[in-house]
Amino acid sequence: MGTLFIKRLEVGMLGTNCYIVMDEGTRAGFVIDPGAEARKVLEAARSARLDCQAVLCTHGHVDHVGAVGKVAESLGSPVFITRKDAAALEGTARGLTGRISTAMVSRPRDSGLSYLEPDSELSFGGKVIKVAPTPGHTPGSVSFITKGAVFCGDLVFQGSVGRTDLRGGDFQQLLESVRDYVWPLPGDTVIYPGHGPETTVAAEKARNPFLRVLGTEE
Repeated sequence: MGTLFIKRLEVGMLGTNCYIVMDEGTRAGFVIDPGAEARKVLEAARSARLDCQAVLCTHGHVDHVGAVGKVAESLGSPVFITRKDAAALEGTARGLTGRISTAMVSRPRDSGLSYLEPDSELSFGGKVIKVAPTPGHTPGSVSFITKGAVFCGDLVFQGSVGRTDLRGGDFQQLLESVRDYVWPLPGDTVIYPGHGPETTVAAEKARNPFLRVLGTEE
């Protein structure tokens, strides 16, 4: 078992963060949120010699899942997302926006789509990543928590939070998700968000104006 390797890639027109996360000793790990630019993601994964256990999705918005199918197929890996956020990957998204999103998404083939269970754990190279249900930005949003790091999608950003004015968003639910799953983490835990630079739990407790209502106690 080695140290935790994390590579951040900024992909797509919205500057979505895609992460390669693996155990350096075994090279086992995951690709998180390949929202676009499949070739760029695959080149980085191969350069890191990633043994990809799965492609993980924090939520189902097109800027986070757009290249999922191409990346998963090339790496020979399954795709994991929550059932509540799986419509775009299943091809069942409804309405004009849903149909456009579905058309822009590279979906997994055949039986390549699996569903994340809240509070379950995924193992990689002797390490564990926890699947934390953190709705608010979308109904099925999750965060992936491992020692020293949390990959939270569009839950918390440096000095801000994810939008809750889109379909299925709920600001109060987002606050509860942060309170229940992010705030209890050690202050030096690094937050790897869906957009923008990383931050820490302590920094957001101290300075994030959207989360001030939750308090700052460790």
